[in-house]
Amino acid sequence: MTRNIHGPLRLAAALAAGTALLAGCGGGGYTLTTPPFAGSPACSTLTGQLPDRLGGFALERSDVTGAAAWGDGDVIVYCGMPESEAGGDCFDEGGVDWVAQPPTDDRTVKMFSTRGRDPGVQVRLRNETTDASAVLSALGPAVKSIESRESCAAAES
Repeated sequence: MTRNIHGPLRLAAALAAGTALLAGCGGGGYTLTTPPFAGSPACSTLTGQLPDRLGGFALERSDVTGAAAWGDGDVIVYCGMPESEAGGDCFDEGGVDWVAQPPTDDRTVKMFSTRGRDPGVQVRLRNETTDASAVLSALGPAVKSIESRESCAAAES
């Protein structure tokens, strides 16, 4: 008796290709990690107030506590970060004090952290053309849900 194994092999190959294609859609070129203080009530409140669109990108679905991404990781927000270290230019955008920081990975082109809020919020932009001012302003209402302890002006005096 001869068996035709070409049909099952084709089916297995098609399933493997489909699985690989779907896996590529979920996170593409980025990975979200859980920030150290993501479980705080303040981060739960913030993540519930994040906009559906940011920087021209749609919000991606994520099951990572305290983290969200728009586009294919073009904009990433982490809530539950340690407070940013002193230094860097502090500025107000959208009613929130931010500090520009050096990127922590080779795909991030601009990175910002809140000043005077605990837990801290970090924003990573991975596209040079994304308008940082517009992104930070749009995040203002959600970030303001975390009480401010200190402003840029107070830190400079």
